[in-house]
Amino acid sequence: MHKDDVLRKTILSLICVFVFALNWLLSTVYVSPARSMIFEPQQSMPVTLVSKITHISTVMKKATIPAQARHASWYPLTSRLRSPRNTNIPDAQDVKDMPLFDISFSDPRGNLLSGWMALNAPHAPVIILAHGTPGNRMSMLQRAVFLFEHGYNILLFDFQSYGKSEGPLSTLGLVESEDILAAISYVHTVPDTVDSKVGVLGLSMGATAAMLAAAKTKQISAVVAESCPVDATRVASDVPNDQVRNADRQLVRMVYGVDITRARPIDAVKRISSHTALFFVNGDKDKETPVSGMYALYQEARKPKQYWVASGAKHAQAFDLQRSEYIRRVSLFFDTYLQ
Repeated sequence: MHKDDVLRKTILSLICVFVFALNWLLSTVYVSPARSMIFEPQQSMPVTLVSKITHISTVMKKATIPAQARHASWYPLTSRLRSPRNTNIPDAQDVKDMPLFDISFSDPRGNLLSGWMALNAPHAPVIILAHGTPGNRMSMLQRAVFLFEHGYNILLFDFQSYGKSEGPLSTLGLVESEDILAAISYVHTVPDTVDSKVGVLGLSMGATAAMLAAAKTKQISAVVAESCPVDATRVASDVPNDQVRNADRQLVRMVYGVDITRARPIDAVKRISSHTALFFVNGDKDKETPVSGMYALYQEARKPKQYWVASGAKHAQAFDLQRSEYIRRVSLFFDTYLQ
């Protein structure tokens, strides 16, 4: 009788596990926004998935700023890594420029990252747009619009600690490179883009993150690095002097266990394989990331590679000042290496 009771309990437990698993599976069935737009063209369709990737951070749980850091004498110097969060971002359904839907996915540290996606056609390449600092996905919206109109699927998101995404502080592109890898992981869980090629358009800090991410994976087929620094911790507007740089280094090490001075695209570009095409864009009046730095990055990069210097443009102004030429060149680049 005892054996029969044990057997019955075991069978009952297995049935419960099966029913629970089936219920979870049915509750997470994905509906393609590209197909559902035929019936609900303005409907916002949030999708939340946790991406699993190898990461550089030694912190396995959601990072916070330790009390000893907040009370340290050098802490006030790190204010540029802790810019006030701008959450004045509309819901996807309220953006009329293109048919966006809300998405969210987790980075390796457990922060929930917030973004948008727009699906043009199943299996078409996906362009991930990576913003600068200070900023969020809104600063990349108009670039996303022309790429969508050109036929690409689009993913915009806020880096950790920016916009509506969670996270304690910026790392000028170092930890943010993991966010791009998490976004790629997310793209490949969406049925309409599971096998899509991926390109990244990164601006300033976003360009740093894109370069560092491309050095870690072959899943990025093409990168536009706009106003990309040689060393992100030497950009005067973000890190005005060595005292600030050292304070930033201490804080990031305490929070993430990594060295922010490794946010150096000039080192990463040497590790990017020829599988990834690179396009460097810079303004000739840029004092934050001078054109001389762009030439240095270009010289270290492997082929295929190209560059464009936008006449009269200061930092991150190429798109605004020479929009038609920017659109022509960037579209041609992505068409060449993603189609």
